[in-house]
Amino acid sequence: MKLYDTFEYILESKASEMQGLKIMRLADVDDGETLMGQFVAADKSKNQKNLPIMAFLYAKGEKNVKNIVDVVNDYENLVAKKRVKQAQATKKGIMMGDKVFGNFIKFSEYIHGEKSKHGIKQTKATVAEDFEAVDTPMWSGNNIDIYDGVDIGKCIKYTQGSLTGRAYQFCIGQFGNTMYKSYRDTKTSTFYFIVDRNKFKTDEQGNVNLDDPLHIVVFDVTKYGIELTDANNATGSIAEYGEDADGYVGYLKSKGVPVDQMVNRPKTDQEEDEDELLGNPNQDLQWFMNLPIEHKSAYIGRGHVLTNAQFDYLIGS
Repeated sequence: MKLYDTFEYILESKASEMQGLKIMRLADVDDGETLMGQFVAADKSKNQKNLPIMAFLYAKGEKNVKNIVDVVNDYENLVAKKRVKQAQATKKGIMMGDKVFGNFIKFSEYIHGEKSKHGIKQTKATVAEDFEAVDTPMWSGNNIDIYDGVDIGKCIKYTQGSLTGRAYQFCIGQFGNTMYKSYRDTKTSTFYFIVDRNKFKTDEQGNVNLDDPLHIVVFDVTKYGIELTDANNATGSIAEYGEDADGYVGYLKSKGVPVDQMVNRPKTDQEEDEDELLGNPNQDLQWFMNLPIEHKSAYIGRGHVLTNAQFDYLIGS
């Protein structure tokens, strides 16, 4: 890098950092300098132009630094591939072309959807005809099964293929994710997984074709209303119905699905305590040994990777 380029990089990076600090100060964020230091270390954009975006997302309620860094770096990768437009932090929100995102959840939903859309596509998504789901549905009828994503472990299991034999990109179901907690914190999201076998097609080889995105739908009952995500992973807009959640609910009712049984569950003190205890990976062996068996199970169910010592202890005991 030439001397002039180095000088320009320092100036622009510092300007971005100062803008990020200003955003945090206006939002009365404590310890903004330390947080900006973490964002500076993690920002992969040219001249660290994404620092104000990271600061805005934190100031608007997302307190998990890793979540912010991950989604902003995903955004930067999409920008580099010309999949999305450049964004900037403004008083109105994060502006990207004609789109405005007022908080982390809305921004991350859009980025995750674009990432899925432009990811590696399968020519045919098929599974064995005799595949059976691991869990028992909370309701089943007319070739539709409803599964209760009652906790993060269930959401991971369902996302990773236990319902259809195929894995999905739903952010609430990735190993070690904290997005499930973010949804629960911001709008008490309560997730149900709908597997619709009316959308399955069987080919001549006996494989079930899963190309119709409506073969699985995540039915999120938030405190504000229903949000839907199909296999394409573009939250809020699904195949055939677009943003018409009522239209899809009408379809479910026509199939006899007891939609009224899929209700919103507010966060409990027990859930808050478990998030605090198990939300982040912990490599300490003694800490893991001291966990009650149900907490050990929940810790593993969240997708945290055990150390060799923790694994050996678990197998030995």
